[in-house]
Amino acid sequence: MKARLAGIWQQLRAPRAPRVDFQRPAPTHRALVAGLWLMTSLLLVSTWHHWQRMVHQQQQTDVLEQQFIQLTRRQEQLIQAAIRLSPQQRQQLASFAQQKVTPFALMDGVAQAWSKEIALTRVEVNTQAQLLHLDLEVKQLGDAFRFVDRLKAQPGVQVNLQQSALKNNDPQHPVQVKLTVGAG
Repeated sequence: MKARLAGIWQQLRAPRAPRVDFQRPAPTHRALVAGLWLMTSLLLVSTWHHWQRMVHQQQQTDVLEQQFIQLTRRQEQLIQAAIRLSPQQRQQLASFAQQKVTPFALMDGVAQAWSKEIALTRVEVNTQAQLLHLDLEVKQLGDAFRFVDRLKAQPGVQVNLQQSALKNNDPQHPVQVKLTVGAG
């Protein structure tokens, strides 16, 4: 038994040549090759799935792009339709614009031409026609004419002298003047 143990011992200590058999692969290599094939097939399935998802997203993007293009065209049509107004719509817009106009520009013009010789007794404002009806009192008719000249000198102001009369029942005998001031 000692000799047998010594023989096994020498066999274990002796350097071994690698066992390579190209005719029959080792069972560990088979498992490794099978694992690699499995990983490759999983990678291919995953890649195919991602590719399908990208194709679906591209189709959704194309649909959204077409909807955006249609909305843009519709908006362009609405803008073009808004530009081409019917005569009735133009008339309505003009009346709305007249309602927004204020007589403040005319009143500012009257205020700039004003002098201390003129007394204002009545003001009537017509915003639709852009007219101011003024009733004034002055000591002399020449003061009223100078006031009218100062008003006419302003750009965009038209003045019409409606009436002038001497006020006899007043002890100072002022002159009453009626004017119409309009935007021109």
